[in-house]
Amino acid sequence: MRSRYRVEIYDEIKSNDLTIYSDENLDRQALSQIVFSYLPKFKGNVRAYVFDQNKKIKTSAAFYPMGYKIIKK
Repeated sequence: MRSRYRVEIYDEIKSNDLTIYSDENLDRQALSQIVFSYLPKFKGNVRAYVFDQNKKIKTSAAFYPMGYKIIKK
């Protein structure tokens, strides 16, 4: 059975592309948490999208510019 949602995270380097499949829709907050966990592995501008594969539309998006730093408290 095919998962309904596809999460794509990528930057300028093609070898860093990451695709995750899910049966549940991810809102912007959940997408941000996933991206933050993988952010150190990417270089440059990072883009992330959630695609609904049944309706063929993007449901959420996140953009992180080059030099974006995670501040841990």
